[in-house]
Formats: sequence, structure tokens, C-alpha cells
Amino acid sequence: MAELPSHARVVIIGGGIIGTSVAYHLAHAGWKDVVLLERDRLTSGTTWHAAGLIVTFGSLSETSTEMRKYTRALYERLEAETGLSTGFKPVGFIEIAAERDRLEEFRRVAAFNRQCGVDVHEISASQVKELFPLARTEDILAGFYVERDGQANPVDVTMALAKGARMQGATILEGVTVTGVKKARGAVTGVTTSHGDIDAEYVVNCAGMWARQLGEASGVNVPLQAAEHYYL
Repeated sequence: MAELPSHARVVIIGGGIIGTSVAYHLAHAGWKDVVLLERDRLTSGTTWHAAGLIVTFGSLSETSTEMRKYTRALYERLEAETGLSTGFKPVGFIEIAAERDRLEEFRRVAAFNRQCGVDVHEISASQVKELFPLARTEDILAGFYVERDGQANPVDVTMALAKGARMQGATILEGVTVTGVKKARGAVTGVTTSHGDIDAEYVVNCAGMWARQLGEASGVNVPLQAAEHYYL
């Protein structure tokens, strides 16, 4: 492990996809004095078992839609930038409407998304079946299809973001547990860790499902709740 610095402009807590993305984008914005701390190994928290869906359709927020479009474009180019695959496969995405209310809702969303530049098409049940033969389409009214959406490997994306951050000067340290956040006069001044203290102007909590506990220890309420989930 590299030597723990005594000071950084930004300390990021958590080495999942969110933490590495913050490090990547800060470094690319010119913030070179950025340190990311991961208590175990990158992606060892909740990132490794994420679904990895890359979906631009579905939001009625222009900001969210632009972020979705940007994310897909980033994952498309990240391998060329870093030499590491993101596992991105543009296999397409279909949202299904089986009820009249849902159909009208998705039509409104699709109209808004098209205004934001999302290439979404309403397709028939037979077209859904053609694209995805395993689907049971007897009760489907319509589908909403985005050809360039798809899926990525969350571990691969994280590693590519981490490398991209390092290439721009960020420091990423694994095996360093943050044990507390230092404050003075109501402001964050740094972190305490299993390997020593780091003074910092900014501390970013990217601890995933542990972000709430970390926030509580600092007197900050993080409205986050872990929940059991399943993938088929």
C-alpha cells in the first residue's frame, strides 16, 4: 500500500462504483489532490452484485435523463481511455406495459425522453416477442424499446473508473478503514483511519449501505436503508 498522506483536498470514503466515479470526475475536472479510501478491496461492498443495467428510458427529470445518457456514453468510451473493459453490451432494453394506465404513463415518459434525445420506440407485443422470444406476450399491450441501452459489469466499470482516476493523479488506497470524521466549528476537517489521520477540505461519503452509520457517527442523517432484493 502507498503511504497514507497527511493532507488531501478531498477524501472519498468508499471504493465502490460511486466512490471511484467521484474520484474519476474530480480528477478529470482538475482536482488532483484527491484520495479515495477503501476499507477492503475495490467493489467488495455492494457494487460487485449490482445488476449493471444501463437504461436511458424511464425518467421524467431532464437532469436524470441527461445523467443516464452521459453514463452510457462514458461506459462506451471508457475502455478506449483506460485499456480496461467495462463489460458494456448494448443488447437493448425493453420496458413492458401490460395495463392501460401503465401504457399511458410510459407514452408520456417516452415523449419526454425523446425531447431529451433518447431514441425510444413504442413496439407491439409481436415485436417484443421477436426481440425476446422467451417473453410471454399474451397480456402485453406494448413495449418501449431503446436499442443502444444494455448492461455492464459493475466490477469492471469500477476498475476502469479507478484506473482513469489514477491516470489523472488521484490516489486510491485499499485496506484503509475510516473510523471517524474530524470536525471543527461545525465544519469537516478530515478523517481518522486505521492507518492514521488525513486532514481534508472536503470529505465525500460514498460508503454505500454503510453510509448511514458513517453519517450518524458524524451527526449527519443519511436517509438510506438497506433492503433485501433478488435478481432472476
